[in-house]
Amino acid sequence: MGPSDSSFHETVSAIFISDDSVMNTIMWSIRIPRIMVSLVAGSCLGLAGALIQISSRSPLGDPNLFGIGGGAAIFIAACSAGLLVLDGFWIFAGCISFAVIVSILLSQLIATKDLSPIKLAIMGIALGSLTVSISTAVISHGRVFSIQVIGLVAGSFAASNWETFYYMVATLGICAGVSFFLSRKFQPIMLGDTLSKSLGVNPVSTRLTAMILVGILTGASVYGGGIIGFVGLISPHLARRLFGNFPSKLILGSIIIGALLTIFSDQVARLIFAPTELPVGMATTIIGAPMMMYLAMRIR
Repeated sequence: MGPSDSSFHETVSAIFISDDSVMNTIMWSIRIPRIMVSLVAGSCLGLAGALIQISSRSPLGDPNLFGIGGGAAIFIAACSAGLLVLDGFWIFAGCISFAVIVSILLSQLIATKDLSPIKLAIMGIALGSLTVSISTAVISHGRVFSIQVIGLVAGSFAASNWETFYYMVATLGICAGVSFFLSRKFQPIMLGDTLSKSLGVNPVSTRLTAMILVGILTGASVYGGGIIGFVGLISPHLARRLFGNFPSKLILGSIIIGALLTIFSDQVARLIFAPTELPVGMATTIIGAPMMMYLAMRIR
């Protein structure tokens, strides 16, 4: 569905029969890459949300709300504004590097301060607002088109391509494998630092590793679709209801739910006012903001 609609027969033919038709080009150069990138970006955000909630023990944890995605957005803004002349893989690597820097800073904050979930959420949201403001200022300084600003700070998969998908799916596969390997250490972390130490798990190093993974995943998702809020918050909570709270099940469930939630939001944003597209983050915010308020009211 969309500006170039096709019948079911034309769609199937364009997917399975390789030719030079317009519909084949639309399917394999525009629509299928967009679907795949949105699925992988959602999986990255879902896994990052699960890891940040496990490591910080905060039910309000979200990588983009906590400013980790904003670190990657600053780097993309600098590239878009012409302050950095890079292309392809190096932009992807820079997004991950800047996001990891913010995630490490957040990890150190968690380790050195005994913060309640509400205090951590407030500080994280403040950090997120700061990074988004800096990235918006940088990209505005470069006189970049406003649609690019909206796509960066509110999310868009309109520029998806296969190269982006390959970078992201490799990153997701590595981070998911490491997360499953570490899942046996996450259960003691969820019970508190004192108990985890008595069980032979170093909470500081385990939390740092988890937060580095969060930074890598978040940087990859921002590279693919900009800052998309609340997916990392919602996915782990839904996964707990459907799959249970055991870390390995929570990780798997968050990956699946994050992917489905993001592709659903992207299609709603693309079609509800077609041919005009809304930012993906607007659709996820409509779902996520009420849930965050509900969770905040339940925390004592």
